[in-house]
Amino acid sequence: MEIGLREWLIVIGIVVIAGILFDGWRRMRGSKGKLKFKLDRSFAGLPDDDQGSPELLGPARIVTRSEEPTLDEHEMAPVTPRRKQKHRAAEPAQGDLDLLEDELLATDEPAVTEAPTKEAESRGELAEVEEVLVINVLARDPGGFRGPALLQNILESGLRFGEMDIFHRHESMTGHGEVLFSMANAVKPGTFDLDDIDHFTTPAVSFFLGLPGPRHPKQAFDLMIAAARKLSQELNGELKDDQRSVLTAQTIEHYRQRIVDFERRQLTIKR
Repeated sequence: MEIGLREWLIVIGIVVIAGILFDGWRRMRGSKGKLKFKLDRSFAGLPDDDQGSPELLGPARIVTRSEEPTLDEHEMAPVTPRRKQKHRAAEPAQGDLDLLEDELLATDEPAVTEAPTKEAESRGELAEVEEVLVINVLARDPGGFRGPALLQNILESGLRFGEMDIFHRHESMTGHGEVLFSMANAVKPGTFDLDDIDHFTTPAVSFFLGLPGPRHPKQAFDLMIAAARKLSQELNGELKDDQRSVLTAQTIEHYRQRIVDFERRQLTIKR
């Protein structure tokens, strides 16, 4: 029986289909082996499922970031960029640095006036303070005056920590004798914390002298000016008067004239 062309085509088709199916089956087996091998390599060294980290599997976690602290606008004063200071006799040029009015101690507020009054009472003098001469030193550095540097500077000027938690300049550099002038923190409540001085900062300090006060107010005022200038020059500060305007030579002379006028009134009263 002869096989015709049609029969041969059927046989060839069956063989081709069988070959294709066999090749596909072989490739699938090979792919599964490689995939398994790659997965095994990827998770090699990981802990067992019952000890695995909960972060490996499961739905994505939503991490809530805690609210970052913000600096209250009443805690910071706008400042000018740091300027290179030169030792000179002239007063510092006026800049645009200014502190918030409700933060600083003003001369007509009780805080500064109360301090000279308490000093007078500690000396047994009951006379009410009539004049308060104030010199503010404002920091140009945005970080303000840092505690350790500030402490070192004023100690060199003879000020010592004392009553009301502020600094005082006595007749003696060792802290003995009558108080000539004092220095308070210009930010309320005006005090210093020596226990935390390493972390202390302030945008400004206030030197002040009360009248009646020291027996020789002119000399005491000159010492106060010297201490304020030293701090300003060495710690990059700016001198301001009691109204926080630039402290000029004319302002200083006006302060001295106030002392002269006060002494004249005192002489008149005694007569």
